[in-house]
Amino acid sequence: MNGSENKLRYKARAFGGEIQGHERPALGSALLALLLFFEVASAIAGAETVFFATIVLAWLVLPAVVGFKDVLDAGCLFMLVSLGVVVVVDVALHGPGALLTCWGSSVLP
Repeated sequence: MNGSENKLRYKARAFGGEIQGHERPALGSALLALLLFFEVASAIAGAETVFFATIVLAWLVLPAVVGFKDVLDAGCLFMLVSLGVVVVVDVALHGPGALLTCWGSSVLP
């Protein structure tokens, strides 16, 4: 088949720049999922500093995961998910009335 099987394989540069198979998307997704887990846990615990640190760390990791070309799109999506985490945790902790006012909320300032 004159080498056409090499053209069908997906290869991308991983974190160190070496060419590997599908490890980069899986590793990046796992890392972002772990950061989201820490974000949810810190929102539940009311640790605003840890919550902020996970968002900053996610922005620092995103260029390595998605590349510089797509970092703003991925960052905006991550920020929308982060906003959703804040809203859901606040409603879970303080009830639906927490959407009307921020008084007494441990997640929102």
